Amino acid sequence: MTRVLQFIALFFTTGFLTLPVAAQEERVGESVDELDQPFAIQGNAVLTQGELDAVFSKIPEEHRMAFIRNGERVNQVVGTQLRYKLLAGEAKAAGIDQDPILKRRMASAAEMELAEIWLEQIVSDAPEADYESLAHEYFLANPEAFLSEEVLDVSHILVSSEQRSAEEALELALSIREQVLEDPSQFGDLVKQYSEDPSKASNGGRFPKMKRGQMVAPFEQKAFSMTEAGEVSEPVETAFGYHIIRLNAMYPSVPLAFEEVKAGLMEQQRTQYLSDYRSRYVRKLVSEPIVLPDGAVETMVKRHFGENLELAPVYQE
Repeated sequence: MTRVLQFIALFFTTGFLTLPVAAQEERVGESVDELDQPFAIQGNAVLTQGELDAVFSKIPEEHRMAFIRNGERVNQVVGTQLRYKLLAGEAKAAGIDQDPILKRRMASAAEMELAEIWLEQIVSDAPEADYESLAHEYFLANPEAFLSEEVLDVSHILVSSEQRSAEEALELALSIREQVLEDPSQFGDLVKQYSEDPSKASNGGRFPKMKRGQMVAPFEQKAFSMTEAGEVSEPVETAFGYHIIRLNAMYPSVPLAFEEVKAGLMEQQRTQYLSDYRSRYVRKLVSEPIVLPDGAVETMVKRHFGENLELAPVYQE
């Protein structure tokens, strides 16, 4: 089955019904253009090909085709648009669209949509910049932002408090730690004998590349406070019980090479450049002062508060 047939089959199996072409034309009249042809019909609501394309146009271009290939997502869009059309049809039938205030409200919404579309166009037409050079300048100016993560190699023995009291767990953990201090070479054997961490079967109690944020807070805080390879911690209490942690090795942060971060940094600089370009355009456009004609504020206030102006807020003209 081709991708197109699979896509159509998905529509057939997720609640959409098809009408014969003749029935479609009877419902909506003869189509002049392909974009005016119906894509979906529900009751009196008709969603045209062009209207569906208009909805798709709101999706960023780099994600649009993947979205359109997803039949489930398209189904959701179609269902939503038809629901809006049915509701709008009810509103028009009730005459609500003729209310003067609502007419202005809808016109304002249309202007806002047009303004956003125009800004997208302005940004799309922005001249290209040398993003690699911008990225390299930022990299050189902010060396502290480009360090590798600090990594620890640690091992631990967990004495669970699930089947014993906290006091009993602590007592056993202290006893095990004493055995480790007496003979550090037996740490691995003690892991096998005592540790109740289920992962010990696969990792022997060792986490060779532990980074911040990967372990529960008390464990992490103690591990990253240790400074010498071979150091063994006092029992550390967590929700799992008591941990005896051994620091095997530590790998401090080191500066990253530009090539390691170039791709992400270039995209960051591109995003920042386009955001700044948009902001400069808007600032220039609104650079002239806002002028309120004489009496405009009073007219507005009286319209809402009548002559009881003492109830009205104070406005700066």
